[in-house]
Amino acid sequence: MSEIKYDRQTRIPKWDQNKISNAKIAVIGAGALGNHVCLGLIGLGVGSIKIFDYDEIENHNLNRQSLFREEDIGQNKAESLAELLKERNSSIEIIGIDEKIEEDTIEDIIRDVDVIIDCVDLIYVRNILNKFCIESNIPLIHGGISWTGGQTGILTRKTPCIKCIYPDALQKEELDTETSCIRNPEASVVYISQIIAGLMVYNVRKVLLPLPSDLEASSGLLKLDLRLENPFYFEKIKRKKKCDCVKLLKKVAPGILKKEKEILKKIEKENLKELQKTVEKSNEEKFKKESTSIKKKTSEKSEKSKKSKKSDTTKNNSKKTTKSK
Repeated sequence: MSEIKYDRQTRIPKWDQNKISNAKIAVIGAGALGNHVCLGLIGLGVGSIKIFDYDEIENHNLNRQSLFREEDIGQNKAESLAELLKERNSSIEIIGIDEKIEEDTIEDIIRDVDVIIDCVDLIYVRNILNKFCIESNIPLIHGGISWTGGQTGILTRKTPCIKCIYPDALQKEELDTETSCIRNPEASVVYISQIIAGLMVYNVRKVLLPLPSDLEASSGLLKLDLRLENPFYFEKIKRKKKCDCVKLLKKVAPGILKKEKEILKKIEKENLKELQKTVEKSNEEKFKKESTSIKKKTSEKSEKSKKSKKSDTTKNNSKKTTKSK
């Protein structure tokens, strides 16, 4: 039955449905992103989905959180979403958990998963998730949205972290204003949630089942901004030297930092060589221009000298002719 259900995607070269079907995923947040991400996950046919959210469904959620119905208002988001997803794919283990993610409880509530998906709207919660993922060596699929666009990326021990992505000022502002979909909500539209959620599910597939057609992995975010003429673009991100992830990696995976330093030295060396070549080429071109200029000036002087001698000779001959007359 499952072979028929996922027939179209298994036709993709090198596709291994078993790798997808054996995967265990934790989705943090059952709002707009969470709804559409989970819908994509059951379409992929992942084996197990655990959904975490402590919030309740409200009337204003329904236009963006597409799976919820009017009769679900007042119910817990995670539990309701799990039941609605089971109706669409009963072969997958789907559990909704009414829990708030906290730093001192995350290890107890998130266990035995292959990938964690960030569908939350607060940076400080993302920081908790990312720290846990670095410690546990679990890939984190990050996603964020606004009404004009959004972003997604795969965060691992080998990439910069959430704190490297978001400026400190923005994190402080969030804490000061308590911005979230519950307090101080920001504008949001369904189509942005659908687009970014689809790209997040794509990133899940890349982690679980890398394909030859995938682009080479790079540390950065795939971004969408509908205000631009070319709305999709990739933005590279760098690890901040004094970031918490550096301190954490020194404890759990110092080899990664060592390798990064070696790569940076190699890049700096290559850049220095390129710079030297550019300088040498520039000097050569400058020397050629100067040589050409000198030759031109010498040639002009020579021509002037010849003309001057010729003129003198003509005058002398003219004088001789006059005398002879």
